[in-house]
Amino acid sequence: MVRPGVAAALVVGAWSAGASAQVAAPAPDRLAIGDWRLAPVLEARSRGEYRWDLDAQHRGFLVERARLGLDVERSAFEARVVLQDARVWDLAGGNDQLWEPGAVASTEAFEAWGEVHSNSIRPAFLRVGRQPVTWGEGRLLGASDWAPRARSLDAVRALLPVGDGAFELLGASIPDDALGIQAVGELFGARGEWVYRPLFAVEAYVLARLAHAANNNDLSVRGQTYTGALRLHGDGHAWAWGVEGAYQLGRAEDVNGGEDRAAWAAAAHVGHTFEHVSGLPTIRVAASYATGDDGSGTYHAFDQMLPDVHVWHGAMDLFGWSNQAEVSARVAVSPLADTVAAVEYRYARLVQPGDAWRTDYLVQIGRVPANTRADLGHEVDAVFAWSPWLSLELTAGYSLLLLGDGARAVLAATVPGSGPPSVSHYAYAQGTVRLF
Repeated sequence: MVRPGVAAALVVGAWSAGASAQVAAPAPDRLAIGDWRLAPVLEARSRGEYRWDLDAQHRGFLVERARLGLDVERSAFEARVVLQDARVWDLAGGNDQLWEPGAVASTEAFEAWGEVHSNSIRPAFLRVGRQPVTWGEGRLLGASDWAPRARSLDAVRALLPVGDGAFELLGASIPDDALGIQAVGELFGARGEWVYRPLFAVEAYVLARLAHAANNNDLSVRGQTYTGALRLHGDGHAWAWGVEGAYQLGRAEDVNGGEDRAAWAAAAHVGHTFEHVSGLPTIRVAASYATGDDGSGTYHAFDQMLPDVHVWHGAMDLFGWSNQAEVSARVAVSPLADTVAAVEYRYARLVQPGDAWRTDYLVQIGRVPANTRADLGHEVDAVFAWSPWLSLELTAGYSLLLLGDGARAVLAATVPGSGPPSVSHYAYAQGTVRLF
């Protein structure tokens, strides 16, 4: 049987089956001191990365992250403070990569919150402070744990379970560097869910982002973005599936002096585990589509908001849920105890060739209005995860991208040099120790 640690390694390796709305992490074993119960929070992660990048340059990075904190609980009160130190060491002489935010050197509070909650099996809670937040499958609001710093928001959240469902409200400030968006503003949301059976559940939510300023290279960020999403999903009897659709309204203030938004996106996946076959093979197929801007005077490019990285759009993090169509297929097996190996194939293309190519790090690789070629390319990802102990995860992966005509056309116009390569490579090895 594969232990939970290995499953977690695959989640950060881009092959999770999905994530439900997050509340508090499961409480670890606690030390009782009077009426107080205390639990340490400790994580140390180190990852080496190599990339033959989109501009035909060799790049190498050492990504390190350490977290140390304490979770305390007394009756209906709980608080958590977790300090985080994140570093990205450039091993290739200071050349910034194109595919995600650049060098990182930060020491900060990753979590600093307090809450009051009920003592029921499914507790209601009111939580205030800095916290990671994931709604749905993380396509529009996620914690992005794979990123060097991950994402947490200064937020107020309230959750109320009702029967087989729950309602949640969210109000948060958007940090100045929310993994690429580099915007200042607020985020408000409301979410409802209802679980009929393990194989059928419904989740609906709305998000309103009010961005007052933005200094990244995407002119569409500043303004008002109102998103409504509906998700149907299930996980049981060896099947896991999900279908999600979203529609956006609002206004993009910096696009051609200001344009109204009207964009939509959809995604679906279904997977099956062969429980009675040696190695527990699992297969999954998935597809996604997100509109791009066609220059008609209404802004049609779908905005990813604050998505997870390294989960739904490939291990190389070069694609995203904006102006792109994708199909993928994955096979995973557990050849030995406490190990999982997986291979995934993905094909991606631009929906509007003249609009921007964006990654799930919210980085705009390039936009060439005269481009007529849509093919971004074919990506193959392979990962191997081993968890010899419950608190230790070891993961290694390799990815290959065959760049299509559309990708090469965008890069030829935006990247200086002799021209983009026809192939991009990415390899990494990561070790994680956790106690929480």
